[in-house]
Amino acid sequence: MIANAERVGPAMPSKRLVVGHAAWWIAKPRARPPAPRTQMAAIRDEESAARKLSFADAVKDLLQNLSFHCYGKLVEHGRGIQERFFWLICHITALTMLIAFVWGTYKDATDELVTTLYDPLYAVSKVPLPAVTVCSQNRLSRRAVWRYAQELSSKDPRHRNATYFYTELRAFSLYYGIDENIDDERVLRLQSLLDHLDTRPHDLFFNPKDRLRILTPKCSDILVSCRLGGRPFDCVQGFRETLSSFGFCCTFNYNGSFSAARSYYQHFFGSDMGLILTLRAAVDDRFSDKNDQDGFSIAINEIHNYPDPQSGGVTVRYVKTGRSTYLPVRPRILETLQEARRMRPAVRKCRFWDEMPHNFTRHYTFSKCISACRAHSIYSLCHCLPFQLPMHYVVGATGRLFCTLRHMQCLRHYTFKWKNVITSREYVPGLEHEMVDALYCPQCLPSCSEIRYNVRGAGALTLHNPFGHMTNVHSGNISSPGNNNYGHDSSELAAVRIYFAETHIQYFRQIIKNDWYEIFSTIGNICGIIAGFSLIGICELLFFVAKQLWHAYKAERKSDLFHTHTRSRARTRANGRAKATQQRQPMELLILP
Repeated sequence: MIANAERVGPAMPSKRLVVGHAAWWIAKPRARPPAPRTQMAAIRDEESAARKLSFADAVKDLLQNLSFHCYGKLVEHGRGIQERFFWLICHITALTMLIAFVWGTYKDATDELVTTLYDPLYAVSKVPLPAVTVCSQNRLSRRAVWRYAQELSSKDPRHRNATYFYTELRAFSLYYGIDENIDDERVLRLQSLLDHLDTRPHDLFFNPKDRLRILTPKCSDILVSCRLGGRPFDCVQGFRETLSSFGFCCTFNYNGSFSAARSYYQHFFGSDMGLILTLRAAVDDRFSDKNDQDGFSIAINEIHNYPDPQSGGVTVRYVKTGRSTYLPVRPRILETLQEARRMRPAVRKCRFWDEMPHNFTRHYTFSKCISACRAHSIYSLCHCLPFQLPMHYVVGATGRLFCTLRHMQCLRHYTFKWKNVITSREYVPGLEHEMVDALYCPQCLPSCSEIRYNVRGAGALTLHNPFGHMTNVHSGNISSPGNNNYGHDSSELAAVRIYFAETHIQYFRQIIKNDWYEIFSTIGNICGIIAGFSLIGICELLFFVAKQLWHAYKAERKSDLFHTHTRSRARTRANGRAKATQQRQPMELLILP
């Protein structure tokens, strides 16, 4: 024993390891690493750890610790079955009420914009003047048509006289929807003559737009005198020839040149301070013998708009000769705040003026959109475009064929469709066929900001002495006061007074009804009052669901891994047995002599 002790050496003093309390301290720095475990042992350990808390126990633990009101009473120890059933009924009722209230709040929030009265006394002096379009009911000038008939007679190889062509040209009334009871064969024969006699070298077909521009009465022949705000101005300079649904007409303030800022006293209020026009419809220049062509059509609409009464946004009044007509205008302004631009047009149910600029001359209006939709339908069904419609309404239609007399039968066939326009389809009993046959324009939404010029309380008086104090500004001559100051018969004249009927109007605004934080606050209040919901409780519930899904996913992975490992081990054992069998096979010995 001594020899062994001496051989080992002197005894070393014992050392005591003092363990620190720091979080980063490693208790056993020199301890041996644990023996490596097999993969199957690790899988079994994880499965046993996962089985420590079953799903039912996890749900019970969630309900006991959830921050929602009274859910712990469903699993609380010591509660009877009757009391738990009572709390279950209470929670189901609360959740039903919660869903109903939240759904009602969501349905109410779909109306994103609300209209409010911004200013009940908005000064009319700040309102832009409307665009006023004057169209003669006599759409064709007799003198112009007679000159055109003489021109066709000079080009006719059969040398037919001008009277023949003048009679045949009555078919041009079909361009304006006036039925002259003309035989279709005569119409087609006239169109064949026009395609042969009235085509320019670079035209393949007859161009009705250029020809009807020449045949329409000129603005200088219609406008006799013009006054604005008590001051005369040159009618030729103030009006310009434009296209409308009636054809070529004369438009005042088309591009807003008279809508500049003006003083408070220049508010154009009252019949003597507005736009006063004296119009003339010459009896000797009337192409048709109908009496309804002795007047004028007055269209009042917002500037930069296409005057089409069938598309909305345009007020039309008819003025007869021999009368002084008063048209009091009552504007109404609707403006949508720019904050609504972040919402989609389908949500706010309107469009701003610059949202569809490609075919609306960079200024969208509801009336333009309906007219463009109608133009697309006409171009698709009849393969032509009426001369009244602007060419840029149909993309790619520039230089294409205008509707001629040959297309009138097709245009009459679809008249009902183009006069009945719908922007949304809803089932109405009894109107199924009308909904199918009508023109459907779902892309057309109302304008978010617009000015509506309504004419109410219009009146007319017999015209005896039309404005004896006025001068003939159009001709530049100053005449003395008295009856028939313009050298025309009073039965041919029509006086029109267009003025603002009120000094102050109502200004409406569309604002965002509920912003996102307001909707969030409303729903949060409802959830908190009825069921005691909170963000913390929702996070707890989401964490529980995510955790259970993660455990299910890991269990599935472990099951797949276990089956894969079992199959690999079985395959390895089978291969080992096969090799052992091959090794145990008897060997053949070759014995040499």
